[in-house]
Amino acid sequence: MTTDTKLRALTSLNQTEYRKILNVFSQRVSQKCSTMTLKGKRRVYRAYKEHGNSSLYGSHAKLDFILMYLKENPNQAYHGACFGMTQSKVSEWVRFLLPVLQETLHHLGYMPQSMGRFKANESYDYLLVDVTERIVPRRCDAEGQSEEYSGKKKLHTCKHLAIGDSAGYIHYMTPAYQGSIHDKTIWNDLNIQAMSINLLADLGFQGAQHNHPNIILPYKTPKNAKLTDLQKQINQVINSLRVRIEHAFAGVKRLKIIRNKIRLRTEDVRDSVMMIATALHNLRVDFRKPLISHS
Repeated sequence: MTTDTKLRALTSLNQTEYRKILNVFSQRVSQKCSTMTLKGKRRVYRAYKEHGNSSLYGSHAKLDFILMYLKENPNQAYHGACFGMTQSKVSEWVRFLLPVLQETLHHLGYMPQSMGRFKANESYDYLLVDVTERIVPRRCDAEGQSEEYSGKKKLHTCKHLAIGDSAGYIHYMTPAYQGSIHDKTIWNDLNIQAMSINLLADLGFQGAQHNHPNIILPYKTPKNAKLTDLQKQINQVINSLRVRIEHAFAGVKRLKIIRNKIRLRTEDVRDSVMMIATALHNLRVDFRKPLISHS
């Protein structure tokens, strides 16, 4: 991969962003390879040296492999054909490399907050709140199908609530919720630290303003009545600001493993993939649109 155009098409990153990840990824993947086998067993002898005939020799090959897998969401047999390995070997490498990439992005500081209390940088004038959905395979049991069926999308999905800023940087991302769960229910599960920052949300969070006075919602059209011109103007302003969180979701879904139906069925892996996709989006935002400090 020598050109920005090719690299961005296959990994979503330009050369500068790719090198930023590679510097840390190389150290961490070498350390893991020296202590763990590809099947997840601890090595007896720590003095391990990678063989030249390895199915993925070198840090470059390993990073290309996992980034291309996330970007294109290929069938594992197809991805194996591209890298000259079997489908089972692809599965082993994906399980092996995903945690390394997640640790790398966490070390670089691009991983959003997730579990526990959300704490924001008070320097922001406002933050944006919204929920995104992604398609998951339909489960075999009727109860599971009902839980994951989204009446809005008419598909089986999982949901994530995100909090981001006006530049598109996502500061908080929840674990996956079943597609049938309402946006407000997800909001009620969050532990939002009391703060002076305004939070802009849509009408899916109706009622949240009772417990969080800093949340700002558009005006809802009353039954058998119309909104006033002033209320319509306020709604337009709110929507013009809120569209930036939708743009952020589009950046996260640049990876087809998020935009299309994910083939990985383990919930922990699905959450890890979403967090990695969000961190890669934050990395791109940070390099292509300079931001204030996120600490």
